[in-house]
Amino acid sequence: MKTKIIFILFVFTLLCTTKTYSQSQTYGAISYNKAVNISGKQRMLSQKMAKAYLLMAKGINNTEIKKELNSSKFIFEKHLDILTKNASSSAVKLSIKNVKKLWDKFKEMIISNPSFTNSMRVMDSNTELLNACHDLVLSIETSSKYNNQFFKTEKQDLVKTINISGKQRMLSQRLCLYYTASIMFPDKKSVYKKTLNETFDEFDNVIGELLINTYNTTEIEEELGTIMSMWEKFQTNKRGFNNGDFGLEEVFFTTNDLTKSFNKITGIYEVIAKST
Repeated sequence: MKTKIIFILFVFTLLCTTKTYSQSQTYGAISYNKAVNISGKQRMLSQKMAKAYLLMAKGINNTEIKKELNSSKFIFEKHLDILTKNASSSAVKLSIKNVKKLWDKFKEMIISNPSFTNSMRVMDSNTELLNACHDLVLSIETSSKYNNQFFKTEKQDLVKTINISGKQRMLSQRLCLYYTASIMFPDKKSVYKKTLNETFDEFDNVIGELLINTYNTTEIEEELGTIMSMWEKFQTNKRGFNNGDFGLEEVFFTTNDLTKSFNKITGIYEVIAKST
């Protein structure tokens, strides 16, 4: 009888431990791959909203821009809600709290009527929100490493790749944002051009790094080829890009297409990670 009780207790303990261990492998109800992808999109959306606001303040009459600003705002809030509900670690919760605090202030700016004054405020605060969103991505990535420390190395490499690829979405939007700002604000042109140049170089370098990524599929390589063909007109005329030689709408549409392509690639990496 005593042996039977001990055996039952052992089985019960094992089941509880297995359940707890299994739950630690995910970010709440979603996978860590999905959480990194979603939080990575927040970085992009912060720049996309700022860019759209500036273009509207500049007087670019394009219905796509207003639609983009509104939809990005709703998506940002929905993503933040998903990440909040599924967060478990104190570090991630703290990062989310910081994003929320900055988002409340930023939201007030972008829902106001587009103006030169508020555009300056957006430029002064967009990087702070971006950095907070980036810190959240890193916090989730660190949590993934801790909770999945016994997983094979490939899985952690793929989580890192999802982050890197996802960051390209943000950089493409930041390119358009600072390209627009360097034209709108002559007094700060040198400052904004410096950020524009740094963003340009980082975006360009990562394309090369992703081209030789171990986990690339034929579909990813084909999409990277599409990206390079779009990027070529800016890459081969970097001086002209930094000097504002391209039309604002051309830069708007091209950087949006680059964002869409990198969003597709990031999604494929996420699927690969799920099956690894």
